[in-house]
Amino acid sequence: MTTIKNVAIVGATGLIGRPIVDGLLASKLFNVTALTRDGTRQRGLPAEVTLKQVDYDSLESLEAALRGQDALVSAMSFEAIHVQKNLVDAAANAGVQRMIPSEYGNDLLNPKLAAFPIYQPKIAIRERCEQRARENPAFSWTTVHNASFLGPDWTLDFIVDVKNRKADIKDGGDVLFCATTYQDIAQAVVGILTHLEATANRPVRISSVNTTQNELIAIAKELGAADGWTLTHSATENLESEALRRWAEGDHSEEVIAMFINRAFIGKGWGGYFPVRDNDLLGIRGLERDELKAIVKSAMDR
Repeated sequence: MTTIKNVAIVGATGLIGRPIVDGLLASKLFNVTALTRDGTRQRGLPAEVTLKQVDYDSLESLEAALRGQDALVSAMSFEAIHVQKNLVDAAANAGVQRMIPSEYGNDLLNPKLAAFPIYQPKIAIRERCEQRARENPAFSWTTVHNASFLGPDWTLDFIVDVKNRKADIKDGGDVLFCATTYQDIAQAVVGILTHLEATANRPVRISSVNTTQNELIAIAKELGAADGWTLTHSATENLESEALRRWAEGDHSEEVIAMFINRAFIGKGWGGYFPVRDNDLLGIRGLERDELKAIVKSAMDR
């Protein structure tokens, strides 16, 4: 495989996409092109980013935009995952060497998760990547598994709401899981594109820190949030059963999706903790405890 120089990105202005853009530019190794439905607006992206307008429903449009690109990084939102099918085919047809589809989050190679309906669109896209790589060995893929997201925002609130001092403690609160900042996800992308052979046609597993719900609450208490907590308790096994029942009844609400996700990254043995990670290969340093405390403090002070 040759060196990656030209990188196209989809979802460049999103919560995951923008840090990836910044990471690619900061490395000074890549020319970055953002694919967008509206090519007339820079939408806050740096001037160094080239915009290309595309029609995601048109294979011809996508192939034209991807010719000359060495890699394609997708940071499409959960709701738009299915749109990537055309992207996979266009990338393979246009001569793209490496695609990173939008599979950020839990380890979907864990067979337990394969049965969850919320993950079927992501799994279908990865399987499409596998198929196209078999048909065209010049095309390859890598997925990024980072378990939970971590930042002083909704990502921490989803685990423990330290600002409002409330949390639903899952499975006792001491289940270890991986959590990853957007910046480290961006570094993973840079690492993939600079270690092509070592990351070809497989997932990479990363984390900024391994922690628990109880540790995060303890840190918040150390930082001054000692009193006034509202804590409830649940078992992720029960959340799974309820989520499957309600989904089958047609309830596809955010509440039900959250039940699946909590089972996936907090349920012990469900893929939220990676005993073996690719941090060293990809150049991810991870967080010291003081840095984790700083994220918790920022969330408290919002």
